[in-house]
Amino acid sequence: MANTDEQLGLAAVVRAALTPLPKDEWLPGWAALGATGFLGCLVPKVSGGLGLRFADTIPAFTETGRAALAGPLVETCVLGPLLLPERYHGPLARGELRVSARIGDTVYAPDADAADLLVVERPGGLLEAFQASSVRLTPRPGLDPRRRLFSVSTEAPGIRLGTRVAALPALRIATVAVAAQLVGLARHLCAVAGLPPGGAECASALVDEAATVAGDHEARPEDEVVRAVSAAKAAAGEAAAEAAHAIQRQGARGHDIWVARVWSLGSAYGDTGLHRARLRAASLGIPELYRR
Repeated sequence: MANTDEQLGLAAVVRAALTPLPKDEWLPGWAALGATGFLGCLVPKVSGGLGLRFADTIPAFTETGRAALAGPLVETCVLGPLLLPERYHGPLARGELRVSARIGDTVYAPDADAADLLVVERPGGLLEAFQASSVRLTPRPGLDPRRRLFSVSTEAPGIRLGTRVAALPALRIATVAVAAQLVGLARHLCAVAGLPPGGAECASALVDEAATVAGDHEARPEDEVVRAVSAAKAAAGEAAAEAAHAIQRQGARGHDIWVARVWSLGSAYGDTGLHRARLRAASLGIPELYRR
């Protein structure tokens, strides 16, 4: 599926904004993205966002992966507009609100210390949003020092957002956005390792297809959405891991940031093994397995 001029144009704007980007901090990248309007890519125009279809954002999300941009980008750009009440949409579009989340397949909240608002899944599958000042964050070990992980605890009630089941479409869209970032990481590492980008380009085609299907989830059978999303995440994770292993075998220096991001995003929103299992369950028509 060929990308449109508009999609490629947004990707070029994002790539220019992130080049060059200091690798020891992430705030400059967010400020640059805020100036392009990309942080509000899924926020409706009436709230000041770009109001794009999700499929139109994929090349740009790929560029954020290529740049190894740090910070809770997918949580802010995807889960924020799709899960939070409308009163938060304006601040999201203006780059004034950062969101982290610990829901679904996400065990810990990424970059929660840099977030203003946290979306947390409570026991029983209820989702609530909390101001960062009302929660306790405990750092957890991770493979990527620039994508810090935290457990979240709080005794105060939050803003109710519904159930995890109702949030599944948003979680699947976030999964595809992470898969796009993995494609960007794979392309970067293939280029510096001198590898043909065949695996990355195959994964890219699956990510494009998944973005269209997930973005149109209301008109699609659920098993079709699951198959598309899980195929994309698994393929992108495998392509990025192959490129990362190649860099490590070569002993190439200066690419630790990208390699670490491959490992951290490879497990975000479900690792390859989980998505291969979901793909099989969806193909067999076993929803009680692929909805877990």
